[in-house]
Amino acid sequence: MAKRLKKWLKRLLIATAVLVLAGWLGNKWLIRISTAHPPPLPADTSILQLNPETRDGKVWLGKSWTGRREGLLVVHLKGTPFEMGYASGVLLKDKVHTLENEFLDMIHGYVPEDWKINVLKTYVLFRNRHLSDWVSVDYRQQIHGLTLSCPDIHPELGDYYTRFLNYHAAHDVSYMMIDNPLVSKAGCTSFGAWGRETGGHLITGRNFDWEAAEVFSRDRVVIMAEPEGAIPFISLAWAGMAGVVSGLNRAGVSVTVNGAPSSLPGETATPVAMVARDIMQQAHNIPEALKILHDARVFVSTLWLIGSRADGKFVVAEKTPAVTQVREPEGDSIICANHFQTAGLKDDPRNTNYTADATSVMRQSRPAELMKQSAGSIDAARTAEFLRDRKLAGGVFAGNGHRASLNALLATHATVMDLSEGIFWAASPPNQLGKFVAFDVNDFDRELPERTLPADPLLAGGEYEKARQAQQALADGKRALRGKHAEEALKFADQAEALNPGFYQNAALRGRALMKLGRKDEAAKAFEAALAAKPAFLDEKRDLETLLRQSRGSK
Repeated sequence: MAKRLKKWLKRLLIATAVLVLAGWLGNKWLIRISTAHPPPLPADTSILQLNPETRDGKVWLGKSWTGRREGLLVVHLKGTPFEMGYASGVLLKDKVHTLENEFLDMIHGYVPEDWKINVLKTYVLFRNRHLSDWVSVDYRQQIHGLTLSCPDIHPELGDYYTRFLNYHAAHDVSYMMIDNPLVSKAGCTSFGAWGRETGGHLITGRNFDWEAAEVFSRDRVVIMAEPEGAIPFISLAWAGMAGVVSGLNRAGVSVTVNGAPSSLPGETATPVAMVARDIMQQAHNIPEALKILHDARVFVSTLWLIGSRADGKFVVAEKTPAVTQVREPEGDSIICANHFQTAGLKDDPRNTNYTADATSVMRQSRPAELMKQSAGSIDAARTAEFLRDRKLAGGVFAGNGHRASLNALLATHATVMDLSEGIFWAASPPNQLGKFVAFDVNDFDRELPERTLPADPLLAGGEYEKARQAQQALADGKRALRGKHAEEALKFADQAEALNPGFYQNAALRGRALMKLGRKDEAAKAFEAALAAKPAFLDEKRDLETLLRQSRGSK
């Protein structure tokens, strides 16, 4: 018997070793076939011999420089794609490293186990193994230049160039990880106005809402790009980013990109940030921008607010991997949130479910109200006020951080643009609350302190800090409740209410804590208060209604 058991254990050990070896070899094979090859070096690589120089309060490398404008980090990149990438890696090295470190910390927050991270990384790399085929050689050269000049501080994560190529598809890749993360619990809002609404100027504003690591709000970068042989443009993005999500070019074309209801991506295609870059450096008007968008093959569905000085208006393009449709304005303004409104797309079940469940419709209603109230006097300052508005549709204030408001205190950046004058305002952190600094797309060296829009009074008055403390109290309370510390959770709920009165999540946490303590009558009153305070999402409302019935002793 002992001999048979020994023989069986030996076979088991051999089989286990074979499986482990096969898994290791399989992983190595997947990574190998998923590793992207950088493009060949260009003929002129003289920038490799240059060292950064400091002069005029700026740090230069060749024709490119970085500095600060009224506290905001700015970089002016000029030259061939390779030169622009190499310069950005040298000039913004520290910011690139900080961004990657905090991005990885954020991912570990969602997925704490290292083995799951490795599986996820391998899956993403394999899914995107043909990504290079959908990114132009110019952009690949820019990314290659960056990876040559900015040291790799995480070689354990695999090939550096492949990693940065995939970072440029972060918006698209995120749909592989969580069900529509960019639009399920938050979402960007943008709008444009002109003609009678503005006194003749083409004005647009946008909030880029993304509940990501704080570094994405804190370390935003204003990028003035002058690609060789292409249209110069300004964008607000992050260190090392070659793509665009909010931009204005010298021809007077603007583009902002919003997430939209989408399915899990199919085959690899062009990252939306790269499509937006194409529009910035190639389009002189709306028809040219729409042709670029129509011809692009993309991963996921998106909404595009596109404006043009030559055309004197804005339109919204609704794009899925299958179709591109255009929503024309009905007057001298147009609003873009996160849901489809054109024929065919608006009735798609994914879109109808989203409009019922999320905040997009409410966030579209509020700027319509604000623009109607300010008709004829909308300018850059008024647009910044709209972006900072914290009330719900109908003018109701329901507490700071409400996801159905334009300003839910989670924007990673915000912009205002005057296409008529070529002025681009970039918001300073935090969120869209800091001052909006003005830049001239036609003369980036020209400083415009007189055009700066002041910071939101919310900062100086201390209300913003109280709102942050209230959010932390809610997080601590939820953690205490999971740990079965209901009395402690109740204290955190009361603390959150004192710091941010009237916010429905305060009453919801209070009700849950009271339920755990067996104080059902008090819990019922708390759930009633939470429902009256206008929950942002349908699933939250339904959960509260269920809890209310339970607290009353009914099913």
